[in-house]
Amino acid sequence: MRKNWILGIMCLATYTAAAQETYENAQLATEDLNGTARYIGMGGAMEALGADISTMSTNPAGIGLFRKSWAGVSGGVTFQKGTGEYSPSVVNSVGSFKDNVTNADFNQLGFVYSTQCGQQSWFNLGLNYHKSRNFNMISNALNTLDGLSSVNYMTAARLAAYGEYSMADVVNWAVINENLSTEVTPAGEEPYWDYGSRGADAYFGTNKNEGYISEFDVNFSGNFNNRVFLGLSIGLKDVHYNGTTFYDESLVDANGNYGGEYNFADYREITGTGLNIKFGIIFRPVEESPFRIGAYIHTPTWYDLDCYMNMNARATFSYQNNDYDNSDGISWGYKYKMTTPWKFGLSLGHTINNMVALGATYEYADYSSTRNKIVFDQDHTIYDRDYEMDRNTKDCLRGVSTVKLGVEVKPVPEVALRMGYNYVSPMYKTDGSKDINISTDEEYGSNGAYASTYDYTNWKATHRVTFGIGFALTKNVNLDMSYQYSTQKGDYHPFQNLYDSYSGEALNIGTPTRIKNDRHQINATIGYRF
Repeated sequence: MRKNWILGIMCLATYTAAAQETYENAQLATEDLNGTARYIGMGGAMEALGADISTMSTNPAGIGLFRKSWAGVSGGVTFQKGTGEYSPSVVNSVGSFKDNVTNADFNQLGFVYSTQCGQQSWFNLGLNYHKSRNFNMISNALNTLDGLSSVNYMTAARLAAYGEYSMADVVNWAVINENLSTEVTPAGEEPYWDYGSRGADAYFGTNKNEGYISEFDVNFSGNFNNRVFLGLSIGLKDVHYNGTTFYDESLVDANGNYGGEYNFADYREITGTGLNIKFGIIFRPVEESPFRIGAYIHTPTWYDLDCYMNMNARATFSYQNNDYDNSDGISWGYKYKMTTPWKFGLSLGHTINNMVALGATYEYADYSSTRNKIVFDQDHTIYDRDYEMDRNTKDCLRGVSTVKLGVEVKPVPEVALRMGYNYVSPMYKTDGSKDINISTDEEYGSNGAYASTYDYTNWKATHRVTFGIGFALTKNVNLDMSYQYSTQKGDYHPFQNLYDSYSGEALNIGTPTRIKNDRHQINATIGYRF
């Protein structure tokens, strides 16, 4: 019976875990640069230039610049290569993994109906679908540990935080203690002999994400005397997220010798819907000049989400001439609500002789203000504010600034050349971490920490470079193509660093690994003006 106690403890520690956790939520709150090939080719810097259906989800007033009806569809391919960077000093290296992720993208489908209301005024109605988030990514991290630290200590610390067991009660799996062989007795259990402390000298972690967020927008916009353009978009989001984590540790005994292995696999699926509203304005301050200024504001997206999680853990080791191979697993379902931050944008646009278009956009959203609500009753109908998770979100996330720059040049009327650049400031604080001590209502909530995995990545700034070309095939038909390269680095942490709350002494310190996410996208749009 005792040989299964260890894995039972580990799975108990994760049994009450759900996906309502800062690092998972952060992925749902962000958006990619996506839409029509023209919009992507200009780096998305069209919030003041307008007249592109993709501005429906950024500055709705951009649809007001349409003077003819338009319909179009966009699709392409996204691929990722070479996600891991590995330390040459890895102990018991299992080799480098260079995973490829390639998927076809259906990026956009929509139309704008434009009708003239006066000599220089139009009213436009638009409907558009676009993929606002592509989750497909694999990242790998392989690195050494200091021989004392191990994810197993996190399990002990988590149980101690519950108050159900003391640290001494789980010393057989706490990795910073000396090699003990003393008898300890958890409350209500018969005595047993511990298996000896287990540290780790290396870890290997893989995170594989799949899925997408689709957004359906309905737009109402107007052009008043060709000077002021107003727009309103109502957006409905559809979430399909799958995340899989594999984590392995090479264990050592108290003498530093090989002591076995610990590994777990975590799978989670998040589905749901979200609603937001977007307002925008574009105006030309000087009647004789095409120069225009745009501004917009997005309400939060109010998400209703369902999560399913499955986790399996296994430990193999030898102790006192006995071999142990223990495994266990759990499954859990959960409902929660999430509210993303408000978003604000300011943009500039200018055209020169119908041959050159210049655009610039600045956006800001404070992701530390993301709010969470948990299920408060067993019928999953009443939700209550989750103040503990909100605190952790504030500790881990920050305000994000996005800068978009774009240019379009027409050497001849039938051909357009485009180039763009994006800078997205870091969303994660460098000292942010998954907090294993977050707890909530024991009867209806999660009864402990939310995260069923200990690992997390603090991603840094994102840089995007885009190029595009457009052809006027006929008077009414256009073909546009774009290429986007996106790069982002991050620090992967196998687990949260722990310190003694009284002395400040380091108890459990993980070794971070630098990883990166490089993504390439090729997109094409066929559009018809009528």
